[in-house]
Amino acid sequence: MNLRRKIAVTVSAVAMTVGGGILTAPPAAADEPCASNKLCLYRSTLYRTMEFSTGSVSDCWWLDAYNLGGPPWSGIKSYRNNLPVKSTLWYYYGSAGWSSAPVATIGVGGASSNTTGGHVAFADSETVCTGDAKPWDHL
Repeated sequence: MNLRRKIAVTVSAVAMTVGGGILTAPPAAADEPCASNKLCLYRSTLYRTMEFSTGSVSDCWWLDAYNLGGPPWSGIKSYRNNLPVKSTLWYYYGSAGWSSAPVATIGVGGASSNTTGGHVAFADSETVCTGDAKPWDHL
């Protein structure tokens, strides 16, 4: 085999090895699965950094306790609702009380990998409730 052919074969082998390594590299961050019969709320888009998970079908929680409330936290960036009931987000106006209706609803089977371009409620809400629970009855 002449020198040019040996160099060409070597370069080809190196290129295939490097190219194959790039094609099989794992993703930088994998999503965190949400179990069946759970509501899962994530601090990051693409279902990463799960901060809250519940299987309760009638209760409410302060999102600040899970680093998911409005400022200074970054809010809910993605979610999955595998519960058999809806989930609702609520505002609390201090002495003025609670919002009169949910500011957002996550339906049964609802999911979003990125809430940042949508409804502001996912960034600013203070509580999440499951089923027909209301924050003034549970918090």
